[in-house]
Amino acid sequence: MMPRIFPAAAFVAALLTSPLAVGAAELPDQPPADWMAQADLFGRVATLGSGEDAQVIAWTSRHQLALSSGYLFDLSRRLLIADRGTEALEWYAVALMRGQYDAGRCRDSSARRAVSGLARQAAIVARYGHQHQQEFGEAGQRALARPDLFGHTISPDWVCAQGLTGMGGQSAGTIAPNLWPPLAEAVRADFTKQFGDMLKR
Repeated sequence: MMPRIFPAAAFVAALLTSPLAVGAAELPDQPPADWMAQADLFGRVATLGSGEDAQVIAWTSRHQLALSSGYLFDLSRRLLIADRGTEALEWYAVALMRGQYDAGRCRDSSARRAVSGLARQAAIVARYGHQHQQEFGEAGQRALARPDLFGHTISPDWVCAQGLTGMGGQSAGTIAPNLWPPLAEAVRADFTKQFGDMLKR
C-alpha cells in the first residue's frame, strides 16, 4: 500500500543541511549525476530565498529528469508562491510518484519514510491541493499521463541511503531491476485511484 497523498512525517534534515552557500547564478550547467553530490547541492538550493525563485524554477524545470524528488518538491513550492498553482500541483504529484517509485526500488523498505519527510518542504502545496481537490485531481491525472513520469535518471540510492540501514551516508542497494516495471505500475495504479477519488468529491 502506498502512502497517502498528504503525508505527515519527519523532515529529512540530512538532505537540507550544508555549510556552503550557493546563489541561483551559481547553479551548475548540469546537475551532478552522483547522488551524494546532488544531495549536497540540494541542501543549498532548497535554502535559496524567494528572490531567486524565477532562476531556480527555470533551472529545476530544465533538468527535472536528472534530479531527485527533493528538487521537485522545492519546485512545486516555489511555483505556488509564484501564483502558478496548477503547475505546482502537477510537480508535487510527479515528485510524490517518482519518490515512491525510487523508494520502492530500495532493499530497505524504511526508505519510504524519507519521501514523506521531503514532501513536508512543500506542505503549502499539499494544503492548497486539499483545499482544491478538483484541481489537484486534474493535475495528478496530467502527471500520470506524462511519458516521462518514471523517466528520471538519478540513482534511487539518493533515497535508499535514507533508510534505517543507510544512516544517510550509504545505500543498502536496490531490488532486482526486473522487479522495477511492476513496481512502477503499482505506484501508477495507487495514485490513479487517489487522484480519481479526488475528482469524485
